Amino acid sequence: MTPPPRATPAAPDRWWGRDKAQHLVVSGLWTLSAQYVLVDKAGWAEADALPLAAGSAAAAGLAKELYDTTHPDGTASEKDLVANAVGIGLAVGIIVL
Repeated sequence: MTPPPRATPAAPDRWWGRDKAQHLVVSGLWTLSAQYVLVDKAGWAEADALPLAAGSAAAAGLAKELYDTTHPDGTASEKDLVANAVGIGLAVGIIVL
């Protein structure tokens, strides 16, 4: 009888890496895109649209991390959430300039 295959160890969760850059960029672009759609396409005031744009990006990032906790190959990461927050913060900074 052969032993079951061993699971490969998870890669270390580093602060600087492609994954964190992806979280930052996607969260930032989500925020900017949502703001654009709400203001320029739906006619919302910028001040009214900004909380929804930022909040929807944060909710998507949180949902992804919650999904990772239940997915066998996924690993939830607080560092990913920080990268999401930085991306959202940069986008908000661009919007309010």
